[in-house]
Amino acid sequence: MSLELLQKACAEFSQREVGKKIGKSASTVNQLLKGTYPNPEKILRKVGEVFEYLRDDRCECPVLGVIHRDRCKKYRELSYAGKLKRDRMYMQVRDYCSTCNYKNTQE
Repeated sequence: MSLELLQKACAEFSQREVGKKIGKSASTVNQLLKGTYPNPEKILRKVGEVFEYLRDDRCECPVLGVIHRDRCKKYRELSYAGKLKRDRMYMQVRDYCSTCNYKNTQE
């Protein structure tokens, strides 16, 4: 069910951000997590659509879109080391990756 996916999304983002992405309030997300929201099926279906990529090893990069976590980690490591190439894609991610606070890539 998408409740596990909702929990995973809230671990990645805040309840407020998750609510914004699915078009609901943070309090609705909180009620869903607690199991007190009446008839949650429709909203959980939307959670499944929006956060499907969290079911596997992908993450949402604000610059590149949904990418594999290893690719994200590679870009972050290269940007910290100052070894990014000067082509368009690397230049796009350089500044963002060096300041990115994505939780799961600092392993």
